[in-house]
Amino acid sequence: MTIDEQVTEHFKLKNCICPCCDRIKLILGFFSHMELLEQMRQELGFPLIINSGYRCFEHNTEIGGAPKSWHMLFATDAQPEWGNGFAQRLRAMYKVALVQDWGGIIYHNTFLHLDLRPEKYRARA
Repeated sequence: MTIDEQVTEHFKLKNCICPCCDRIKLILGFFSHMELLEQMRQELGFPLIINSGYRCFEHNTEIGGAPKSWHMLFATDAQPEWGNGFAQRLRAMYKVALVQDWGGIIYHNTFLHLDLRPEKYRARA
């Protein structure tokens, strides 16, 4: 598998790798996570951008990520494209995420953090 390979219809592996080292951990939930993101994209009918996927320890530390960040296993920070209606599209993403099977959902002002932790966690940052 190369980084240009499609993981789902709308997302490539390169959308998920660590930007500093081009690594990724393919954990058991990786494909389930990406399928949920694909379902969200298809239901909403607008493009989603992955800002952050897997992070190695060094990158997570460098950007000030939480010491036990789910990104070091696998998580995504996703957002709609910028432009008119951005806030409404982000809220629509959040509403879809709430009915999907995400473990962690953190609503930031410009993106959603999504992960598959075993316990439900909902927050607004």
